[in-house]
Amino acid sequence: MSKVEHSDDNQGNDECENNLKRKFEEVAQNSDETSDDEDGDNLFLPRAREMLGQSKKVFSRDQGNSSALNDENLESNNSNDEDYEDLEEEDIDEEDVKEDEHEISESGEEGEEEEEEEEPKENMEELAMGREAKEEDDVITAITKAAQPKEKTKPPDLQSPSMVADFSFHPNADVIAMSNMDGEITIYKYGIEENELLHTLDHHKKASRFLMYNKDGSILFSTAKDKKVCLIDSTTMQITQTIPKAHKSPIYSMVCMNENIWASGDDDGIVKVWDIRRNIQLPVCELKNIDEFVSSMVTDSSSRLLLCTSGEGTLTAYNTRARKMEAQSEVYPSEMNCLAMIRQDTKVLTGLGNGNMYIFDWNGFGYHSDSFGDNPAGVNCMLAITDNMIIIGCDDGKIRAINVFPHRYIGVVGQHKFPVERMDISTCGQYIATSSHDGRVRFWNISYFENPDVVAQAPAKKSARNKKRSMRKEKLTFQLPSSKKRNKGDFFAGLADPEPEGPEEEDSDVSDASDSDSD
Repeated sequence: MSKVEHSDDNQGNDECENNLKRKFEEVAQNSDETSDDEDGDNLFLPRAREMLGQSKKVFSRDQGNSSALNDENLESNNSNDEDYEDLEEEDIDEEDVKEDEHEISESGEEGEEEEEEEEPKENMEELAMGREAKEEDDVITAITKAAQPKEKTKPPDLQSPSMVADFSFHPNADVIAMSNMDGEITIYKYGIEENELLHTLDHHKKASRFLMYNKDGSILFSTAKDKKVCLIDSTTMQITQTIPKAHKSPIYSMVCMNENIWASGDDDGIVKVWDIRRNIQLPVCELKNIDEFVSSMVTDSSSRLLLCTSGEGTLTAYNTRARKMEAQSEVYPSEMNCLAMIRQDTKVLTGLGNGNMYIFDWNGFGYHSDSFGDNPAGVNCMLAITDNMIIIGCDDGKIRAINVFPHRYIGVVGQHKFPVERMDISTCGQYIATSSHDGRVRFWNISYFENPDVVAQAPAKKSARNKKRSMRKEKLTFQLPSSKKRNKGDFFAGLADPEPEGPEEEDSDVSDASDSDSD
C-alpha cells in the first residue's frame, strides 16, 4: 500500500473519531443536564417538604427519612403530601381549639376582672339611687309640709260691712276698737284662735273717722264727720262726755298728750287743745298756722311740743304751754301724711305722698337733716317699733320695715290689695294691725324682730350706684316671716346641706391674721 492511501485512511479515521466524540459529548451533556434536573428535583422537593413541615411544626410517625430519587419515592412523597395536609388540618384544628380555649380562659379571667371592677360601679349606682330616693323623699316631705295648715301665730282678721275708717288698740288689755264709714264702732277681744265681739256702738250717724284710747285706757275718744267728739268709758261703754261742735270742719286727726290733755286737728288746718277736767266744753287754746288738713299729730314724753304734719307739705311745732307756734318747716313738694319719733325722741321722721321720707332734728324743724328717698310709693302711715326701726304703710299696699340708721329696707311685713291707710301696735308689742279699703283689719306677728338674725339676712345696701339700682327691687320685695308671700328659694331652703364649720373658722382665722398683718 502506498503512503497516500495510508494517509487518507488515517484522516478518515480521525474524522470518525471526532464525530463520535462530538456525539458522545452531546449525549453526555444532555445526560448531564437531565441528570442534574432530576437530581435537583429529587433533592429539592423532599427538602422543601421537610422545611414546609418544619415551618408548620408537623411531625409524622409513619414517615421515614427517605432520600431516594426514583418515581416510587415521588409517588410515595405525593401520597405523603396528602397525608401531611390531613395531619396539618387536624393539628391546626387542635391548635385552634387550644388557642380558642386559651382565649376563652383569658377572656373569662378578664370578664371576672371586669365584673370585679364593675362591682364598685354598681355600688356607686346604688348609692346614687339611694341619694336620689332620699332627695325625692325630702321633696315629698317639703311638699306635704307646705300643704299642711300652718300653725296660727296671729289673730284672725276683723271684717267690717263697710270700709274701715280707723281702729285703736287698748293700752292695757287684748282689746281693739274699730270704726267704719257707716259710723258703727265695734269692740273686740282678739286672740290666736278667734276674736270675740264685746260691744257695738252706733252713736255716730256719719262716718267715724278717728278712734283713740287715752294713756291708761280708761277713755275711748271717737269723732266723726258730723264734727262731734264723744268720750266713752271703756269699762261701762257709756258716753261720759260729748262735744257736739268741736270744730267747724270735720276732724281729721287726734292725739292724747297725757291722761287729761288731748288735741285735735280738722280739715281746715285748725289745731285745738282740750282738757277733760274742765266743766265747760271749750278748748284750752286754738291755733291756726296751717292752710290744709292736719294729717297727723304726735308729742314728746314731756308733752311740751305738739308736732303736726299737713296736706300743704309742712311740719309745724306748737308749744302747748306757751300756746303758740314754736317752729314750722319750709313747704315740701308733696303732702306730709305721717310722722314718728325715733332715736329717743331726738329725731323726727316724716312720710310724704311722693314716697320720700325726711328726718328732722329735735328743735331743728325748719329744714330736714337727712332724707330717705328709695320708697317706690306714697307713705300713708308710719309706726315706730324701736328707736331705730319703723314700719310704714304705702300706697301700693305693702307694709315695709325700715332701718333708719343706717338707711336700708329690712323687708315686707305684709301686703294689702289696696293702699294701707291706718296702722297701730298692740300693747304686748307682738302684733301690728293695718287697714285698707277692703273692709278688713289684718294682724301681723312681728315678734321675729327680736331675733337679730332676721334683720341680718335682709339685703344689705350697696354703696355703688349700679349695685344699688340692681338690688333695689330685691330690697323692696324681700318678704319677712309675717308675710303670706315667700321669697324665691325658701321652699327648698331646708334641703341644702349644712356648710362645714371648720373651714369657715379657718378662713376667719386667716382673715384675722391678714388683718393683723396689715395693721
